[in-house]
Amino acid sequence: MQKYTLPPIPGRDPAQYLPDGTALVLEGGGTRGFFSCGVFEAFMEAGIMFPYIMGISAGAANALSYMSGQRGRSRQIIENYVGNPKYVSTRNLIFKRSMFNFDFIFGEIPDKHIFFDWETLLRQNINYNSGSFDCETGETVWYSLEDMKGNDFTSVMASCSVPVLCPVVNYKGRKLLDGGVACPIPIEKSIADGNSFHVIVLTRNADYQSTPDKTTKLAKMLLRRYPKVAEALAIRHEVYSRQLELCKQLENEGKALIIRPQMPVSVSRTDKDIPALLTLHDEGLDVGRGCVSLFLKKK
Repeated sequence: MQKYTLPPIPGRDPAQYLPDGTALVLEGGGTRGFFSCGVFEAFMEAGIMFPYIMGISAGAANALSYMSGQRGRSRQIIENYVGNPKYVSTRNLIFKRSMFNFDFIFGEIPDKHIFFDWETLLRQNINYNSGSFDCETGETVWYSLEDMKGNDFTSVMASCSVPVLCPVVNYKGRKLLDGGVACPIPIEKSIADGNSFHVIVLTRNADYQSTPDKTTKLAKMLLRRYPKVAEALAIRHEVYSRQLELCKQLENEGKALIIRPQMPVSVSRTDKDIPALLTLHDEGLDVGRGCVSLFLKKK
């Protein structure tokens, strides 16, 4: 039997699935996404699972421990591994061409340190979608649990590959980067797929306003083979604002619930300040607990 650095947390099946047409829509945000992990802890406490989960970047990655039903796993990762330079560092960028070491995050941690329950994940009846940006076509492409069979995290790694900070991922004949490049809040995809109620988990507080991406010029130079990356980054702040306004409109119409940090978020997407990240995670847990009964009543 495989021995892990920390005692394995077995996955648990949810007590109940929410009704069809109920979607969980997840923004990314790098290590800011640990707020979402706290929210997922509240969902696991309540024993509920969404039939449809749409995630971008860290949102897509962090949802996996929720779908595998492993309570406390994400907090263990913060406490024990995010502070390791192998997780995120400029050293990684220099020597591995990636600020985030995906071999460590998606390989060593789940394989050797903190057990990831693939069996529980893959038996869930969830329409799961992780979004990635196709560098050649400029479109957002979507991958499902089916693409993860064989214990393969590659589709999710592609969704997390931030331009300039991470390399292009070759997957199934496509050149892929972070899905947030062109679709930072995947609410439009959720609507197009026919969902009638959306629980939207954001990683920015309500006062946040999106601004032009500072890496656009650098991406244009470093990724000159893929001009559509810089083109998408140049208008990303406009897309984010449009999608955020749509989320607010749906909430006003009673068709959505937005869950987000209540306090200003000071951590960056590459932050490894453990106390700050644990505080953000635990805020997500508190906010999530307060929202569970609210959106259950809406349904």
